[in-house]
Amino acid sequence: MIKPKIENLEQLRSEIAILKLKKAEDEIYFNQSFQKVKNVVETPTRWFNNVLSFLGLNSESEKGKVKADWITSVGRIALPFLLNKTVLRGRGFFVRALVSLISQKSINSKNFNKNVLSHWVDNLTEWIESSVKDKKKSKNIDYGIPPESETY
Repeated sequence: MIKPKIENLEQLRSEIAILKLKKAEDEIYFNQSFQKVKNVVETPTRWFNNVLSFLGLNSESEKGKVKADWITSVGRIALPFLLNKTVLRGRGFFVRALVSLISQKSINSKNFNKNVLSHWVDNLTEWIESSVKDKKKSKNIDYGIPPESETY
């Protein structure tokens, strides 16, 4: 680099400003280069961690999630078992494993927990009670004569 000849204070200030700009440009360039190299180096580990978190084997992926209750844990085990015994009977190993993996991932604490299950059970009991009440109403037929009346 050729050093400019500085003769007064204004030239010194302008040279300082030019050097500060050059320093800022160099910092931006080196930071971008470092980020590119860092991304290239970290890509295999990120891919591996994504696979592990998808399979549920990575404990770091659980930091941001809501803690699952016992209903969710039982559902993650029971739903694949139920599917394998009913819908997937006679299917191949690969299809069963894939559907089991997807069903385990689909049950999370946001859409399947104690509150949701209790809501489903309440709706089911209301539906059953309403159908039983309708049957009881139809069984009580009025023949016009009370059963304990003296008709003779």
